[in-house]
Amino acid sequence: MQTLPTGEQEFINIRNRNSLYIDKTAFAYQLMTSHNYYFLSRPRRFGKSLFVNTLKEIFLGNKQHFKGLFIEDKIEWKKYPVIYIDFSKIDFRNAGLYNAIKIELSRIAKSYKILLEENSLGLKFKELIEKLHESTGEQVVILVDEYDKPITEYLENGKVASEQRDILKSFYSIIKGSSAHLRFFFLTGISRFSKVSVFSDLNNLVDLTFQKKYNNICGYTPEDLNTHFADRITLAAQENKMSIEECKAKIKEWYNGYSWDGENRVYNPFSILNFFGDNTFKNYWFATGTPTFLIKLLRPSFRFNLENIPVSPAAFDNYKVEKLEPIALLFQTGYLTVKSISATNTYILDYPNREVENSLMQYLLVDYARKSDSAIIYDSIISSIQNHNLELFIETMNLLFSSIPSHLFIRKKESYFHSILFIALKLAGFYISAEVNQAVGRLDAVLGYQNRIYVMEFKLDESADVALAQIHKRNYAKAYLNQNKEIYLLGINFSSVLKKVEDWKIEKI
Repeated sequence: MQTLPTGEQEFINIRNRNSLYIDKTAFAYQLMTSHNYYFLSRPRRFGKSLFVNTLKEIFLGNKQHFKGLFIEDKIEWKKYPVIYIDFSKIDFRNAGLYNAIKIELSRIAKSYKILLEENSLGLKFKELIEKLHESTGEQVVILVDEYDKPITEYLENGKVASEQRDILKSFYSIIKGSSAHLRFFFLTGISRFSKVSVFSDLNNLVDLTFQKKYNNICGYTPEDLNTHFADRITLAAQENKMSIEECKAKIKEWYNGYSWDGENRVYNPFSILNFFGDNTFKNYWFATGTPTFLIKLLRPSFRFNLENIPVSPAAFDNYKVEKLEPIALLFQTGYLTVKSISATNTYILDYPNREVENSLMQYLLVDYARKSDSAIIYDSIISSIQNHNLELFIETMNLLFSSIPSHLFIRKKESYFHSILFIALKLAGFYISAEVNQAVGRLDAVLGYQNRIYVMEFKLDESADVALAQIHKRNYAKAYLNQNKEIYLLGINFSSVLKKVEDWKIEKI
C-alpha cells in the first residue's frame, strides 16, 4: 500500500514519495478553462493548501509530476510566473502584517530577479505583478492560501482584527485594476469577510463555496474510500473485530458528513488519514484546534442545541469582524455543515459527524460546568436511562450541578440548567432533541431510548406540577403516539437557590 500523506501539503512531496494522492486535477482543469478569478472557503485541515499547491505546480509547467492524473493530457503545459502566498507561514505576528507582506513580496521578487522600488503595500504588489508580466512575457498567476489567517487569529480582539482586515483590503484592492496582467487568481480561506470588508474591491471573484459542482473539490468522497482505501478498511475491520460493512458504517458515522450543497457529502481527509494510521475511532481533526473563542460566543445565550438550525443565505454574506454571528462562524469553521437546502433556499445546518458533535459537546460542558473528567457521571447517566431509573438520573444530574464552582453557576437562567442536562445526555450517547418546535409551542426536550420516549418540560423556581401541566395543556406527547413505544411525561423544576433539581414528577401515558 502507498504511504499516507498525513499532514503533507506539498504536491511534489506526495508524488515523489509515492504517497497516496486523491486526484483533484479535474477540478483544476475546470477552473483553468472556465474563469480567471476564484474564491474557495473550506474548514481548516480540509485539503485547501494541497489543492492550491497543486495549482502552483500546474501553472509552473511541471508536467512530469502529473503522470497518470486527469490533467496530464488535457492542457498545453507552459510555465507562468506565480505569486504564491501562504498567510499561515508569513511572520505577521512578530513583524506585523503590513511589514510581513512587504517582506514576502520582496522575497518573491528576488526569486524572479526583480527589484521592487515602490514603498507602499498596494503599489509594491502592483509593481511586482507588472514587472513579472513584463520580464517573462506571460500573464501572472496569483495563489493565496489562508488569506484570512491574520484576521481569524485575532477574532477575540476586535480592534486588531479590524486593523488586519483593513490592511488586507488595501493589499487586494489593486487586483481588479491589474486584470490585463493576470492569467489566474485563486484565494482560499476559512471565512468570507464580504461586502464592506475584505472583498469589497474583489467583486469579480467567483465564489466556489456553495457551487454544487465544486462540493467535492476538497475532502474524500465515498467512492474515494472504496477505491483508494479498500485494503486499509479491511485491516481496520480486522483490528476492530467487526465486519467490513460495519467498519465502513462506523467510519462514515465518525468522519463523513461535510456538505456545502446539502446532497453530496465528503469525509474529512485529515481525520481519515489519521484513522487509517492507527485504526482507532477517536477525535483527530477537532483536537488540532480548540474552539475556545467559539465557545465564548455561544456562552451568553447558552446555545447548546446546534441541530437542524435554519439560516438564510444572507447569513453567509454578512460576515463582519465587528459583529460575529456564532452560527455563521461555526459553519465557516467546520463545526456545522449543510444538512439540506429547502425549496425556499433556506439552509439547514447540523453537525457533520460524531467526531465533531461529541468533541464540541465536551468543550461546552467544560465551559458551562468546568467538568472535564466525567466518566463516572456518564456511566451513571447511562445506567439510569438503560434501567429506567429516574431517581438515579436526577441524583446524578444534581451531583453534576453541585460540582460546578459557585462563581460559575448562573442560577437565574433556566437555559443554563437545560444546557448542562442536554449536553450530559448527549455525551452519554443518548439521542435527545432540544427545543422541539410543535404547532402548539416549543417542547423543551425529547429523549428516545429503545422502546421508551421521554417528553420533558423544565421550569426554574416553579414546580414539577407546573411543568407537567404545560405538557398536558399543549398536548406535547401527541406527536409521539402510535409509535408502539412507552411514553413518559417528565416534569423537572430547577431551584436557583439550591442549585439542583428540586422537584420532579413522571407520568406514563
